[in-house]
Amino acid sequence: MRNDLWQVGCGYWQNQFIRENLLPLGHAAWQGFITQGRGMVVCDGFIVADGSVDWHTDIVEYTVRFVPLPNVSAYLQSLNLEATLIERLTDTVQTYDPVQQILLLIHENGRAEINLLQNFAIPIADCYQQMQQRWSEFQLEDPTPRRML
Repeated sequence: MRNDLWQVGCGYWQNQFIRENLLPLGHAAWQGFITQGRGMVVCDGFIVADGSVDWHTDIVEYTVRFVPLPNVSAYLQSLNLEATLIERLTDTVQTYDPVQQILLLIHENGRAEINLLQNFAIPIADCYQQMQQRWSEFQLEDPTPRRML
């Protein structure tokens, strides 16, 4: 039996976030790769307080985008990361296997967490295909206009 409570205690909510958002992350990674080549997936725009999210019911708002290899160094510099870390990450972008891995940077509350994700239950290209086939499920419906009486 798996117990996820340890993540709440040590403040490591990123595993749950990745697990709950695998399809959109895989979609962004594959779409970015097939249209722009190698790069990294970046998630930002949210803050998660330790223990405040029920991953089964709460919606965590975030933005996801793909930063292509030619822009990775400048993006990482904008986060004020150390030069040696920027160099290592740029090397990783050049060598990771985009068919089987995702280089993911989670930027929240001024902190950057980098993950090299691999060994997926759903292949990355399949995440892309599933999102494309089920796109309407991931979009908000337009509100129905109301008539004034």
